[in-house]
Amino acid sequence: MGQRLRFMKRILIQAMFALITFVLGIAAAVVWIKSPSAISDPKLSRNCAPRYDENVIAKNLRENDDPRLFSAFEELPLYALPDCVDEAYSLTWIPSFDSPILVRVWHSGDQAFMVAKQLDTKGWSKFGKVKEFNSRPLTNFEWRDFSDLLNRNSYWELSSTVDEISPEDGAVWLIDGLRSRKFHWVRRRVPNESYAEICKHLIRLSGLETAHALYLP
Repeated sequence: MGQRLRFMKRILIQAMFALITFVLGIAAAVVWIKSPSAISDPKLSRNCAPRYDENVIAKNLRENDDPRLFSAFEELPLYALPDCVDEAYSLTWIPSFDSPILVRVWHSGDQAFMVAKQLDTKGWSKFGKVKEFNSRPLTNFEWRDFSDLLNRNSYWELSSTVDEISPEDGAVWLIDGLRSRKFHWVRRRVPNESYAEICKHLIRLSGLETAHALYLP
């Protein structure tokens, strides 16, 4: 009887040790996932992972682009992405009274990826630091679905700017595109239905919580 009790006690101790190890492993995984330093290199692609580099921006920045914007989001302009990126699109949304966001999707070889960031400040006057960060691979269906959306709404044929009456308290909706090393940008203050559909699609992919619906007509 005593031997049996000792055996059961040993089994119980081993089970408790295994449970504690499992819980600690889960906790460590959660901390890693929430850490910007960990997910800034999210293992999206070992062969093509665009990284923020101030020197690259300094060499490639276009005259009308704001370096503060890229510095705040810690992202390269699309036209400065490495050659391994076959195609890429980036939404920069800057509202008057809410936090700016950047949502970027890109395709390299047979893989597609998404990264999304939200700043801790509001408006255009002063860009802060990244407070929310999401990144993940995109499925083939998600990439095709987005590509079809761009084609249906003729993104590459859109003019960069249009004459529009800008609201005093609105938002800037900027979508950059890069395809076959050709760069295109479209900026709107009052997006029409088709352009808004592209913006909303990217925000849905981002997983970020925003108040973008308040800034649409």
